[in-house]
Amino acid sequence: MLTGLIVATSFFALLALAEVYARFVIGLGDPPLWIEDREIEYLPQPSKSYRRFGNRISYNAYSMRSRDFPRSKSDPAEVRVLVVGDSIIHGDAETDQDALATSLLEKRLSDALGRPVVVANIAAKSWGPPNILAYLRRFGLFDADLVVIVLNSEDYADAPTFDPFDARRPQHKPWLALQDLYERYIAKRIVRSIQASRVISPVELKECLDALREVIRMARASGASVVLVQYLKRSELENEPEIGYHEIARVAKELGIEPVQLGEAFARALEAGSDPYRDGNHPNERGQQIIAEWLFDPIRRAFSATER
Repeated sequence: MLTGLIVATSFFALLALAEVYARFVIGLGDPPLWIEDREIEYLPQPSKSYRRFGNRISYNAYSMRSRDFPRSKSDPAEVRVLVVGDSIIHGDAETDQDALATSLLEKRLSDALGRPVVVANIAAKSWGPPNILAYLRRFGLFDADLVVIVLNSEDYADAPTFDPFDARRPQHKPWLALQDLYERYIAKRIVRSIQASRVISPVELKECLDALREVIRMARASGASVVLVQYLKRSELENEPEIGYHEIARVAKELGIEPVQLGEAFARALEAGSDPYRDGNHPNERGQQIIAEWLFDPIRRAFSATER
């Protein structure tokens, strides 16, 4: 009886220590929460802020990882740039709000133009062109002067699956940090293994490329200029770009757009010994800085064109 009590007490003590470690050392227990959506598939819960891995993650009333701003301009001098994409732009919980490329761009553009500037971060992990299109149809383009579309090679076939379960997108705050630990590092791997086994169909390819065309047309119809940006994973820099890179570039050129290429800037950083990747697929804070630096001139040129 006494032995059983000692074992039980020791077990719960270890559990409590593990919970404290997961919450206060690793930074788990407060994951960003998501909404499942019939049209967009999923998006961050609006008007929420979190502290995770020591980073600040904040969403405005439109589920953007940006500061709050009104739907329409109140100042005719204001410049608005919508940056749309997936986890590359979203940054995920591993990137602090102030270190996002969109946050860096907003400050630099404001300083350079001497005018109020909004750079909206409209992105979420694993979004493809159909998710972006559904979001813009729902919320509109917010009086944007420019729409910057940032895509990686996988986006040419990243069609929504409307899967009701994905450990990467919790809808409720976990009771325990250890629960968060399980969902992030164990259940997440199960989901990834399932997704890796999916076979891409011609229907999905057509859906994604048609959605990309429609996003560009929608932006132009609103009077906004369009900049399309292509991002390469480290494996593509070391070998060759994947087929999706060529397909996205083909659609862009078909619509009269010369894509801005981030690969060269990331390759230079690697050669200089400054790794811009967090995991080979996503940019770290240095990578976010490179994206902001590399996009500044194309955005400024595109904005200047709208003033003519």
